[in-house]
Amino acid sequence: MREEALHRQAGGVVPSSAPMRRAALASLLLLAAGCRTSRGTAEEPVASELVLRGVRALDQDDLRTRLATHVPKTPWLDPWADYQRLDPDALAVDRRRIAAYYREHGYYAARVDEAKVEPAGEGRARVTFQVEEGRPILVASVIVEGLEAAPEARAKAGALQLRPGQVFTEAAYDATLAQLRAALATTGYATATVTQAAAVLPDEGTAAVTYRVEPGPRFHLGRVFVAGSSAVPREKVVTQTAREARSGDWYDEAKLEAMQRRVFDLGVFAGVRVDAGEPDRERGTVPVVVRVREAPFRTLRLGPGLGFQKSRWEAVGQASWTHRNWLGGLRRLQLDARAGYAWLPPGREGPVGKVSAELSQPGVLFSDRVDLSARVEVEQVLEQAYGSVIERLRIGAPFRPAARWSVSPTYNLEVYQLQRLTAAATGLAQVAACPSERCLLSYLEQQVTWDGRDQPLATRRGLYLSLAVQEGFPIGRQGYQYLRFLPEARAFLPLGRTTVLAARGKLGALLPVGELGPAPVVALFTGGGAMAMRGYGADRLSPMTYLDGRWTPTGGNGLLEGSLELRQGLAGDLGGVLFLDAGDVSSASGSPGAWREVLDLGRLQLAAGLGLRYRTPFGPFRVDVASRLPTDWRPGLPLARRFPPVPGSDTHREPILTLNLTLGEAF
Repeated sequence: MREEALHRQAGGVVPSSAPMRRAALASLLLLAAGCRTSRGTAEEPVASELVLRGVRALDQDDLRTRLATHVPKTPWLDPWADYQRLDPDALAVDRRRIAAYYREHGYYAARVDEAKVEPAGEGRARVTFQVEEGRPILVASVIVEGLEAAPEARAKAGALQLRPGQVFTEAAYDATLAQLRAALATTGYATATVTQAAAVLPDEGTAAVTYRVEPGPRFHLGRVFVAGSSAVPREKVVTQTAREARSGDWYDEAKLEAMQRRVFDLGVFAGVRVDAGEPDRERGTVPVVVRVREAPFRTLRLGPGLGFQKSRWEAVGQASWTHRNWLGGLRRLQLDARAGYAWLPPGREGPVGKVSAELSQPGVLFSDRVDLSARVEVEQVLEQAYGSVIERLRIGAPFRPAARWSVSPTYNLEVYQLQRLTAAATGLAQVAACPSERCLLSYLEQQVTWDGRDQPLATRRGLYLSLAVQEGFPIGRQGYQYLRFLPEARAFLPLGRTTVLAARGKLGALLPVGELGPAPVVALFTGGGAMAMRGYGADRLSPMTYLDGRWTPTGGNGLLEGSLELRQGLAGDLGGVLFLDAGDVSSASGSPGAWREVLDLGRLQLAAGLGLRYRTPFGPFRVDVASRLPTDWRPGLPLARRFPPVPGSDTHREPILTLNLTLGEAF
């Protein structure tokens, strides 16, 4: 059987600036006269519609991608849609491709009529293929010979993907072959061979399938050889591979990819490849060959940054310098600086910025399995009720116990020097917890993450789980004693080639321990924003206090947020999203049980909306429009009062609509 990979390339149009309008107009005219056209001639029409009649059992969208004749999927969204001139030879090829597609999916009796071409407007044609699917071929039996000689592989394989009674498809036929090969290759049988055969009887509508296994001897992992490393010690590379498997373990092909990730995580290689060497039958071992290509140790990055939200505008310049082998030993030193200006309507503005330094040393504890890191930073921030200069210190010992797991225990010390307090803000209980307008937070934090996503930027399938736990304690007479929990879960499920259903849930709980008043404002939860509940601006989903002519968020002990998204590819790099967000924040209190207010689902506020995504190498550029949903349907109420007020208030309501522009998915 043959596997076929399809590769697509999507082009884009760069908008011209005002001084180049004439050149742009000329370019557009040339483009319109070229191969990209929406209309042909009576003699050479373009294919504007492709109809597949009778296609019921199989996926029409997938079938269309296999054909030579194609039409734009959503021409109303793509004014530069490429209409293809009708090619009679391609129609004959497509007829055979449709029949072959049905055969791949078990429909050996499918019949495809000659393509029917009809006018569909001036210079356009509609192409119709009529398909009679017939009955599918069913699997009568599946026999595996020789696997009993490899009991470990037999147990690893489990239930086969191809089973009697199923439709006989080439995908399942080949997937079962791959399943058997993987079971052998991950249990020590490095030289095993598997062959397949199928006796298909179209008249009877059945197929008898046989797989023949020759496991061969069982092998152990041998020595690890490193090629391409000059400045980086080879011992460091070997140590990284040993975190997944050691010489003497049973050979497991899946461990090679895990070793490759481990070596790449060192952060000093531009390329890493890990392969199995030639098996040594006398010693019963398989050597491991690690090929690396070292990256430049020093990197300098410069660039601007812009942020636009209803409650905050910000423009910054950024610089970052990284040395990946500072003083040897793969010590990583990173220096970052950011400076800019922020505007917080109505009328509050000021400079913002941050400088930081982070030093990390890989493999310093527990047989090189635990890294050590230290970070210091100073930040100037501006919030609605206050400004502050923040000094932070973090010392951590991150490690990865397994390929998808990461654990990061840290100690954190944060000092907030409050500035530019509004006159009314000084009376807030959350500010009163900061004597002399200085807030101190000292806490231990443990963050555990399991990442089962297929990829982090454009996720289509998988599960992501994380849990962060903080234990806050005072230093001398300053600080606040508390426990803080923040679990989060994200799930992704593909519903088709270009459709993904995504969901997220997050729960936050801050529990004061032996405290009389609420935690400092800097430690409390707020919600809302482009990466959270999009029906509110950044940090605007929160209990609020009216201070000096504006409503100011003050935070709470509990947070509950959830999102459901339907992500759909539209045309090329363009995608669309329908979403439903929910969120709530509790009141701020010294009571350990105050966070439980968010467990009352009747308090949840909802927002629905839609958005557009444009895919870039750094993640999708995102535009989302969200509307909060009304909850009070009593007759006679003004429209604004049908929407819920902010948490903890009976009167103040935020705007109904919000607009968010940012880079990256919401989750």
